[in-house]
Amino acid sequence: MPVFGKILQKVYLTRFADNLSTLIQGGLSILQALQVTADVVGNAVFQSIVLQAKEEVRVGNSLSSSLAKHKEIPPLVSQMVATGEQTGSMDFILKKMSQFYTREVDNTVDTISQLIEPILILLIGAGVAVLIAAILMPIYNIAGNM
Repeated sequence: MPVFGKILQKVYLTRFADNLSTLIQGGLSILQALQVTADVVGNAVFQSIVLQAKEEVRVGNSLSSSLAKHKEIPPLVSQMVATGEQTGSMDFILKKMSQFYTREVDNTVDTISQLIEPILILLIGAGVAVLIAAILMPIYNIAGNM
C-alpha cells in the first residue's frame, strides 16, 4: 500500500516530533522524553527506532545520527533534528516539523478524498441503475406477456 504507507509514516513522524517537542519543552531529559515518545508513537517499527535512538543517545551519540541510520526516517527529519541539536532549540524545530508533517498528511488525505469522490458517485449511479433495471424489467415482461 504505497500511498497509505507514506501517509502512516508521516502520521508516526508527526506523533514522534510533537510528543518529543512537548516533553522537551516541559523539562524532561532527552532520555526520558525518548522513552515516553517510544511508548506513544503507536507503531512497533517506530517504537523500536526511538528506543534504539535512546540507547545511542545514552552512550553519547547524537539523536540525529542515530535517526539517520534508519531508512524509515526521512533525511529531512534527521537534518532538522541535527539543526535543533546544534542551535539548542530542539523543541521549536520539532514543533515546526510536526506542523509540517501534519499539513502534509492533511493535504494528502484531501487529495485522496477528492479522487475517490467521483469514483463513488459513479458506483452509486451504477447501483441505482441496477436497482431501476431490477424493478422495471419484471414490469415490462409482465406488460409484454399480456
